[in-house]
Amino acid sequence: MRDWIKKWFHNISFRLFLVCFVFVLSSEAILSGLSYRYIKNEITSSQLNQATQLLHKEEEYIDLYFLLVQNTIGQLSTSAASWRNDLTAAQAALENAYRENAIMLTDVYVIRKDLSILGGNPVTKVINDPRDDRDPLYKMAYSNAYGAVTVSQPYQNFFSGWTVTFTKAITIAGEPMAVAVDLNLTAMQERLQKIGGGSNDLQLGIMDKEGRVILEPAGSRLFSIVDHRLRFDDRDGRELVESKDDVFTEHMNGTAVTIMKSINPRTKWIVFAFYDGTTLQTSLKRMETFFIGLLLLGFLLSVLTAGFVARMIRTPVYYLIRKINQVGHGDLNVNISSARRDEFGKLAQTFDDMLGQIRTLIEHVNRGERKKKELEIQVLQSQINPHFLYNTLGSISNVVAFERYHEVDNIIEALISILEYGITEFSDRVNLEQELGNVKDYLYIQKIRYDCEFELIEEIDPVTLELPVLRMALQPIVENSIFHGYAGGRKSGAIRLSAVRREGKLIIEVEDQGIGMTPDKTTELLVEDPVGRNLDHRKRIGLYNIHQRIRLNYGEPYGLSVWSEPGRGTCVTLTFPDDTAQDQQDERGGGEAQ
Repeated sequence: MRDWIKKWFHNISFRLFLVCFVFVLSSEAILSGLSYRYIKNEITSSQLNQATQLLHKEEEYIDLYFLLVQNTIGQLSTSAASWRNDLTAAQAALENAYRENAIMLTDVYVIRKDLSILGGNPVTKVINDPRDDRDPLYKMAYSNAYGAVTVSQPYQNFFSGWTVTFTKAITIAGEPMAVAVDLNLTAMQERLQKIGGGSNDLQLGIMDKEGRVILEPAGSRLFSIVDHRLRFDDRDGRELVESKDDVFTEHMNGTAVTIMKSINPRTKWIVFAFYDGTTLQTSLKRMETFFIGLLLLGFLLSVLTAGFVARMIRTPVYYLIRKINQVGHGDLNVNISSARRDEFGKLAQTFDDMLGQIRTLIEHVNRGERKKKELEIQVLQSQINPHFLYNTLGSISNVVAFERYHEVDNIIEALISILEYGITEFSDRVNLEQELGNVKDYLYIQKIRYDCEFELIEEIDPVTLELPVLRMALQPIVENSIFHGYAGGRKSGAIRLSAVRREGKLIIEVEDQGIGMTPDKTTELLVEDPVGRNLDHRKRIGLYNIHQRIRLNYGEPYGLSVWSEPGRGTCVTLTFPDDTAQDQQDERGGGEAQ
C-alpha cells in the first residue's frame, strides 16, 4: 500500500493534478473569504455614506424651507410700507403669500399689538380674535435688536397643530406688528420620508436643542415618541442632542444603532439620521450561505478541471487584457463579450455594461451642459424685457402729463411695434436691419418724451444689414447713452451707430458724445456679479446681460467692450461672429475636399 502511494506521488501527472487542485480550491476559498469581507465592508460603507448623503439632503431641505420662509417674510416686510392704513391690501398680500406657499406653509399672518391677527389662511382670516398664546410670538419678534427673522421653539398651535413659527417685527400705519409664518410640518415629514426612500434601516428626524421632536422618524421600531420627546430604553432624546460626537453608536431596545447628527446653523435644529443595519445583516447571512455553496461547488469543479486550469485561464485572460488595453487608449466602443459562459464571460459582460454606462453618462453630461446653457440664455433674455418696457411706459406717462395728446397715437404705434419685436417669443436672433428698426422706434419715443433731439448717425456697411445679431442687443445700449451720456434726456446729442465686417467678425459700435465716465466705472460695467458689488442693478442690467448673452451664444471671444472718458463720451463695441465668412470658409473647405 505504501509503495503504491509512493508510486502515485512521484507521478508528475498526479502531482500536477494535486497542485492544481490545491491551488484552485485554496485560491477559491481565499478569494471567497476576502470577497465576502470586502463586500461586507463596502456595503456597510455604502449604507453609511448613503445615510450621510441623506442627512445632507435633509439639511438642504431645511435650508430650503428657511429660505422660503425668509423670502416670504422679506416680501411682506418690503410691501408693508405700501399698505399704509389699507388693511385690505395687507389682507390680500397675506392671502396671496399663503396661496403661493400653501404646500409648505400652514399659515401666513400678521399679529397686531392687541394679539388679534390678519390671516392668510381661510380659517384664520375669519377666526382672528385676540389670543394670549400669540403673545410669546409677538414678543419674540421684537426680541431681536437687529430686526432679523426669529424662530420659535416647537409648540402646539391652536390652528396649525404641532408647528414652528418664524416671526419678524414690522410696522404698518405706525402700528408695531409682527409678521408670522407657521411651517407645515406634515408636508415636511412626508418630504423626509421620500428622502429616506422608505428604507427600514434608515430613519431621519429633527429635534430642537431641548430634545423636543420637531419631525419624528416615521415607522421606527427603535424608539417611541412621548409628549413630543423621543424615548428609548427609558432614556430621553436629550442625551442624543447633548452628545459631543457627530457620529456615534447607541443601543436602542437591544439594537446597535449608528447615529449621525448635524446642527443647522440657521434654525439651530439638530438633524438626525438613525441607521440600524438590520436589512444588511439579513443580506449578509444570505451571502454567507451563497459563499459556502460556492466553496462546495468549487471543490467539485477543482477535481474535474485541475488538469485544464492553465489553458482555460491563459486564453481568456490574454483576450481580456487586449480589450482592456484598447479601452485604456481611449476606445470606449470596444465589445468584450464572448460566447463563454464561465466567470470570464460574466466579467466581460459586466465590463461591457460598465462601458455602456460610461458612454451614457458622458452623453447625459453633455446634454445637461447644453440644456444648462440654453436655460441661462433664457433667464438673461427674460430680464431685459421688463427693464425696457418700464422705461418705454414712462415715456408715454410723461407725454400724457405734458398734455401732448396729439402725439399719443404715434407713440402707441411705435410702442406696439417695439413690444411685438422685444416681448413676443420669437427667435433670439434677428438680422441687423431688424434690430436697427427697433432702435429707431425707441429713439422716436424718447425724442417726444424729453423734447430733445437725439440724432442717429448711421455708418453701416450695407452688407452687414442681413447679418444675424441678438434680439434687443442695441436698444439697451442706446438707452444708456440717453440716460447716462445725455443726463437722463435733459440735453440733446448725437448717437453714432456703425457696423463693419472685420477679420471674420461683425463689429458694431454705439457711441455718444455725453458726459463719459472714469476707467474704474467702465471696468465695473461688465463684472460677473453686479449685485454683489453694490452696483445699481436696474442700470446695469442692459450691458451686463447683453455681454453674457453674446458669450453664452457664441463663446468667450465675443461680447462687449466699453471705452469712455469724462467729458468725451462713451463707445460700446459689440463683437459677433460673421456667419457669412464662416459659410464661405466651409464652402471652400468642401470644394477642396472634393
